[in-house]
Amino acid sequence: MKKVKLFKPFVSWYAVWNAVWTLRSGQLAEGPRVKEFEKEFGKKFNKEHICNLNSGTTALELAYELAGISEGDEVITPILTCTASNIPLARRKAKIIFADIEDDLNISVSDVEKKITPQTKAIVFVHFGGNNRGLKELMKIAEEKKITFIEDAAQAVGSDYWGKADFTCVSLQAIKTLTSGDGGILICKNPEHDAKARRLRWFGYDRDLKQKQGDTDLLEAGYKYHMNDVNAAIALGNLKVIDKIISHRKRLIAEYRKHGIDAHIWFATVFNKNRDELKKYLAENGIESGIYHYRNDKYTIFGGRKSFPNMDRLENEYLVLPLHHKVSVNDVRIIARVIDEFNSSHSS
Repeated sequence: MKKVKLFKPFVSWYAVWNAVWTLRSGQLAEGPRVKEFEKEFGKKFNKEHICNLNSGTTALELAYELAGISEGDEVITPILTCTASNIPLARRKAKIIFADIEDDLNISVSDVEKKITPQTKAIVFVHFGGNNRGLKELMKIAEEKKITFIEDAAQAVGSDYWGKADFTCVSLQAIKTLTSGDGGILICKNPEHDAKARRLRWFGYDRDLKQKQGDTDLLEAGYKYHMNDVNAAIALGNLKVIDKIISHRKRLIAEYRKHGIDAHIWFATVFNKNRDELKKYLAENGIESGIYHYRNDKYTIFGGRKSFPNMDRLENEYLVLPLHHKVSVNDVRIIARVIDEFNSSHSS
């Protein structure tokens, strides 16, 4: 029986060669490969002001800092997301205002509208599984109300509409559509924010100026958030074949949707009232599935559980299904058939 993993890292032979060449070059820290990847990523996805970092989480950290979010500021963010979306807000002691989700698990635009107040500093949009539903509407609302709009696009690379916010945060973590092993990108709409991000990612120094002039003054306290050349080399190698990866994923998305299963660029999602039994049945048939992300108000650091009607209704029903380069279209047909078999056996 073929085993279908829920996630599988993609590493091209170009990435392997690039990594070996870089390891043998003697230049391992942030250097020419990082700059090259920033340039090539921008060209490939038609984005400007690309700042490479060591994770998607540090991209969020910097976005929140550049947005001026501080203690007591209200930030509206989805109840269902990776905790990385909200942990940096908790660390900044911002007032996190959770918004409910819709049936596709993305944030509810109408609930966000209800929760905007004069104290709202920012709205965070998360592409859950790569889903961009609601992005355009919320971006327009934020623009009209002059609220900073932040895109957690960790799972969105390869989707049709992303990277439009004041700050866009990308993850290049191991199992993402495009990986550098681990890494991230911050895309800033404002070039001044981009320049500051580049300083903050390396202690507060203007790295180019420091390399030309020697030690320079520090005017702001930065971090060690930069990407290194080894990770950039891996990313460049994978970027070389990203069109094939995205095309394959889109074929899988189309096949899932033929069977009535919701799917976006990073994973597919099925809903079932007997989720735990379905998960076990899929595993018995060689198919790995999982919950993967949970409602964030279950964690003490976010203040404890509250009532969110849609989240409460769907909390125990959603299940993430495999969608990656090692999954074939026929695998998707098999997954759909197994789910149908399960549903038939549980129908009353």
